[in-house]
Amino acid sequence: MKKRPLVGIGTDTTMKFGRELMRGVLRYANARRHWLVHEEMRVNQPTLPNWPQCDGAILAGAEPEVLALIRRQCRHLVICSGNYNPADQPIVCADSAAIGRMAAEHLADCGLRYFAFYGRSGEAVAERRYTGFKKALEARGYSAAVSPVTWPATYYWVGRSHWPALTSWITALPKPVGIFAQDDMAAHDLAALCEARAIAVPDTVAIIGANNDDLLCESAWPPLSSVRVDFSQVGYLAARQLDRMLSGEPIPAAERWLEVAPAGVAARQSTAVLAVDEPHVATAIAYIRDHACDPCSVDKVVAQAPVNRRWLERKFMQKLGRTIHGQITQARMEMAIRLLGDSDDTLEQISSRCGYTEVQHFCRAFRQNQGVPPGAFRRSQRERA
Repeated sequence: MKKRPLVGIGTDTTMKFGRELMRGVLRYANARRHWLVHEEMRVNQPTLPNWPQCDGAILAGAEPEVLALIRRQCRHLVICSGNYNPADQPIVCADSAAIGRMAAEHLADCGLRYFAFYGRSGEAVAERRYTGFKKALEARGYSAAVSPVTWPATYYWVGRSHWPALTSWITALPKPVGIFAQDDMAAHDLAALCEARAIAVPDTVAIIGANNDDLLCESAWPPLSSVRVDFSQVGYLAARQLDRMLSGEPIPAAERWLEVAPAGVAARQSTAVLAVDEPHVATAIAYIRDHACDPCSVDKVVAQAPVNRRWLERKFMQKLGRTIHGQITQARMEMAIRLLGDSDDTLEQISSRCGYTEVQHFCRAFRQNQGVPPGAFRRSQRERA
């Protein structure tokens, strides 16, 4: 029998990108069943004594010294990071410039006028994400400030020695400001600082990260919006590239750098702001954001501002293009979409959590807003996933 090649997979499966990438690699490998696989779930251990001589390897998130060690142990190598040179080995990675563009468009659509970027200085992926962010804002007539405080390397951020300087920078920014952090770990750090320093998120600082690591995003307060990346597809394409190399096929120069486009924005409360220049409207919007699912009524919203209902309704139409009731419904629909996609709650439970007393009223409102019943929407989301 023909010898099956031994393929090593090295990534950090404590992070979502590592787990999804491994799923993609294994999806490719298990469909063909002609590889023996060695997995290293914590690729940045100080030593990797168990890493064998491999016919090929796929790496993601490895430190340079770990990469050098594994390179000596493998005939062929594919790296799933945009921080390396495709002339040395094929690269399959997320499209960082497109991620930056998507973050900029999301923040600009929130009505913000001031923007900033927080990332790691000198890192290629961070630079490309910032460039995409900056160019998308410039196309809309805006600019982006860059944090003079770099996102610390590896796990040095745990000590928070960078927080005093970072606080000074955030305090000096014009408000309200939308900040794009290079990834969800940097965004989580930023949100923790804002909570500790009593900086209101999202009303004063709106935050969006990247990679949509759900545990990081949901454990922050408020939960973090993030650009979604299909790392499973990154892993699948990396496995396909490696399979070509193992079969003796040379990878053309034009195919040694493959990028996977982002899949959209997972919007959470950290960017749930509609920046308007009318204080009473802003107060009403903030109340709706926090209380739309309590349940909420137009009378309760009007009571938050020292103006009459007719004036406030007119300003809502001028600033947002919808009524106060329409804004309440929109906030409820955003919650419903999240629950339908991320939970196994029944329609009755979701209806109640979104502020509806009758499930029939909820289903009718959802269909009017989204064009399909909530049950059909949930099925389509799961089929797509």
